[in-house]
Amino acid sequence: MDSLYDDAELYDLVSPPDATMARFYVEAAGGPGRRVLDLACGSGRFTVPLAESGALVVGGDLSETMLARARAATADRGVSADFVQLDMRDFVLGRHFDAIVIAANSLMHLTRRADLDRAFSTIRQHLAPGGRLVFDVFVPSPRLLSLPADQRELLGVFAHPKLGEVTIEETISYDPISQVMRTDWYWSTAERRDFRHTPLELRQIFPQELPLLLEAGGLRLIERFGDFERGPLTAASHRQVCLCMVA
Repeated sequence: MDSLYDDAELYDLVSPPDATMARFYVEAAGGPGRRVLDLACGSGRFTVPLAESGALVVGGDLSETMLARARAATADRGVSADFVQLDMRDFVLGRHFDAIVIAANSLMHLTRRADLDRAFSTIRQHLAPGGRLVFDVFVPSPRLLSLPADQRELLGVFAHPKLGEVTIEETISYDPISQVMRTDWYWSTAERRDFRHTPLELRQIFPQELPLLLEAGGLRLIERFGDFERGPLTAASHRQVCLCMVA
């Protein structure tokens, strides 16, 4: 089995640029002279627009493969950012930030309560006075969480520049005690079925518990939206888009 983050080119295939998401994060965190830490920055799809906004950006990620892709992306766009390999649960950068970003469900990789506590504590120590933590996580889907564990669902069909048409199917199993959803992605082309298998474990964070988790980590939820256009969080929302401050 491979990690989703072992191949930055395949990662970008399923996580392409999203103008609406990028605009939200730039408006919420970026701007000329703003000090921004982009945690779990991946291949730089939000680091680049943040840097283009004039912000002074540091991108941090656990995967050196993804960081290499992010460095190349900033160079290609003619902007600058610093990059550092780190674990969002425990890092010391010796500086403070006006905004810390954790985009695209990356917080959900922290599957244990202790990991969330450590991350929030570390983040709090790196926020400047008045600084904000900005992130998004899925609203848990009862339909997905109740699927049979051996049932494959089509995730999507993607055009790869070298492999051609790539189909990704997924299976989902959910542990309601740990609130961890395990997803297994199976990648296929017309010639090679299941040429790649990538598991992914994501902690499901329910809307009522999210403020409590933040408070336990010394943070306070100040705004929460149901989409990246700042619509209200409703029963039909698929995301929780959050802005937080030190409590």
